[in-house]
Amino acid sequence: MNVRVRWLTDLAFESKNEQGLRYFMDTTQEDGSPGIGPKPMEMLLSALAGCTGMDVVSILNKMRVKINDFYMEVSAKRAEEHPKVFTEIKLTYYLEVENESDKEKVLKAVQLSQEKYCSVGAILKKAAKYDYRIVVNGALTYKTD
Repeated sequence: MNVRVRWLTDLAFESKNEQGLRYFMDTTQEDGSPGIGPKPMEMLLSALAGCTGMDVVSILNKMRVKINDFYMEVSAKRAEEHPKVFTEIKLTYYLEVENESDKEKVLKAVQLSQEKYCSVGAILKKAAKYDYRIVVNGALTYKTD
């Protein structure tokens, strides 16, 4: 796995992977940059959600669970001093599934992702307090905090 990251202007960078897919990173316009992309630490939180989200969808598809809607919210606190690493991460899964009886399958899929498959989460758990919650069809189903 390789990426190439090129400086564009101010504090803006373009990243390109081996397949040629590109994305941009930047900081806020208040910091004097054009604001063309998310900050690197925001991208790390997005990578966490994307990693575990892909796991959950894949597992639920194998379990033949019909997903009507699925999104995640990730919040984090950072250290006050540089390098300002994450000290606390909270991830909430919001799923709407067709059959109410599939709640246990959702719980199993998320736990498999959290405990076995999501490599981004495994890395972040070594650096920060990490909690997650699962909300299925509007009801809190599980929480670690």
